[in-house]
Amino acid sequence: MEVLASLLSGLKAVCAGFPDPRKGRSGNIGMSDFGLSAFAMFFMQSASFLSFQRKLEKGCGRSNCQTLFGIEKIPSDNYIRDMLDGANPALLAPCFADMERLLFEPAMREAFGRLGGRTLVALDGTEYFCSQKIACPHCQTRKRSNGKTESYHSMLACERGRAGTFEGRSAHAGPRT
Repeated sequence: MEVLASLLSGLKAVCAGFPDPRKGRSGNIGMSDFGLSAFAMFFMQSASFLSFQRKLEKGCGRSNCQTLFGIEKIPSDNYIRDMLDGANPALLAPCFADMERLLFEPAMREAFGRLGGRTLVALDGTEYFCSQKIACPHCQTRKRSNGKTESYHSMLACERGRAGTFEGRSAHAGPRT
């Protein structure tokens, strides 16, 4: 759990530096909470992130957002999109550098090494937004057979494996090529 806490701390610091598109007052939710909430949404694979967390908070007094990710205030799904759509995915590069450094440490290489010291990695591409009406500057586009253009976001996820299981989660939220 120490490794996860360290990586989340780095992610929180990076997200705190995201540009804040709000004019005037910055509001009561910090940019780090928006970034960590977006990460938590993928991590927990919840169809309705906000309602799920609100139910947990109401029933248990705390939510996974608070206990696992250190999120102080839970934004709505739409508010997360509004705040992060303009952020350049390259701002997350330090997080990937930290993950890569961690994975090359001797203890991790020993735990995950197979086939003569090689590492097994599973890659999975996924699409996580698609619309014919809504787009942002970072959207990819495609023309459908009916002539309509769709704007979408996709990502490439990577999991490092070891015998019998896959451990660790890493995702690059930039455009797939």
